[in-house]
Amino acid sequence: MSGQLQLKMPPMEPMQCDSLSECNSWRELFQNFDYDNDGFIPTNELKRAVRESSKTFGLERHEADYLLQNVDQNKDYLVDFSEFCFMMVKAKRMRMRHVLFRAAQLVVPKSQRTSKFSYLLQYRCCPPPLIMIMATIAQIAIYFFYVYHPQRGIAPDWNTVPTKSPLIYAPAATRHWWELWRFVTYMFVHIGYSHLITNCLVQLFLGVPLELVHQWRLGIVYFASGIFGCMLMAVTSPTTYVAGSSGGVYGLLAAHVSDLIINWSEMEFRWIRAGVLFVLISADTSLQVYQSLSKDGMKVAYLAHAGGAIAGFLLGIVVLRNLQLKSWERIVWWVALTVFLLLTLVLAFLLVVPL
Repeated sequence: MSGQLQLKMPPMEPMQCDSLSECNSWRELFQNFDYDNDGFIPTNELKRAVRESSKTFGLERHEADYLLQNVDQNKDYLVDFSEFCFMMVKAKRMRMRHVLFRAAQLVVPKSQRTSKFSYLLQYRCCPPPLIMIMATIAQIAIYFFYVYHPQRGIAPDWNTVPTKSPLIYAPAATRHWWELWRFVTYMFVHIGYSHLITNCLVQLFLGVPLELVHQWRLGIVYFASGIFGCMLMAVTSPTTYVAGSSGGVYGLLAAHVSDLIINWSEMEFRWIRAGVLFVLISADTSLQVYQSLSKDGMKVAYLAHAGGAIAGFLLGIVVLRNLQLKSWERIVWWVALTVFLLLTLVLAFLLVVPL
C-alpha cells in the first residue's frame, strides 16, 4: 500500500499550552525530532538532541538534564507527543524561573552551582520567596493602618509615632513584663514613609537572593537579627521606644558579608558582590554619621543596627552554610555559634537583672 503517511497528533490536554501559536510551535518542534514521521521519538535520540541543542528550549546544560528526567513515562524507549508535551510544560516552567535563578547565581558558589540549581528546581515560581515579600507587605499594611484615620483620611503627619501600639517596642516602665512579642513585632512598625520605603527596598534587594538559595533559613537570620538588635537597645537605652526593621535589614547585609568571606575562593562575581556591599556599607555609614551630627530628624537606634549586624554576621556563618564543609569552616562555625549564644544569654540576663 503506497501513499504518504498522515500523522495525526493527539489533542493537547487543557492548560498544557497557553495559546494556539504555542501549541503549533510544540507540534512543529516534535516533528523536527520525529525524523521518520511515525509519531514517536526514540528516547535516546531525544535526550541526545536536547542536550546538544538545549538552547532551543532556553535551558542550560544542567537544566536540560533535569528536564529529561522521566521523559519516557511508560518506559517503552519511545517518546510520543503526549510525553513530549509534558516535557515542554516542564521546560516552560523552568524558563519562567530564569530571572530567579540569575539572582540566585549571585549567592551560589561555583562549586555548589549544579547541586544548588538541582535543589532549586524542586520548587516552582509559585510560591515565590515568601518570607521577604510577606514581611514587606505586612510592614506596609501596618504603617498605613496607623497613619490612616476613618474621618480625616491619611494623617498629615506621616511621621506619627504609634507609642500606644501593642506592636512597637516600649520601655519596660510602660508595658507588662510578659509582652515579649514586642521584640519581634516592633519590626513591623515604622516611623515615617522614608523609614518604611528605605527598609522595604533594601530588605527585598538583600533578602530575596539569599532566600532563593537558603529558603526558610533566611527567616531565621532576618528575625533573629531584629530580636538581637532590640535586646541590645533595651539593655543600653531602657527608656527608648524602638520601631522599624532596620535590625533585620542590617542582619541581611552582614549575612551577605559572612557568606562572601567564607566562600570567597569559590564565589562567582565575588568582586562585584564585594563592591556592591562596600558601596552599601560606606553609604549607610556616612548617612548615619551625618544623622548623628545633625539635630534635625528623628532619633535613630544605632545600637539596634549594630546588634542586627552582629547577629546577622554570626548567624550567616551558622545558618547559611554550604553543604560541603572544610575543616577550618567547622571551627569558624562553632566559634560563631558559641559567640552568638553567649551574647544572647548576656543580653537576656541584663534584661531580667538590669545593672
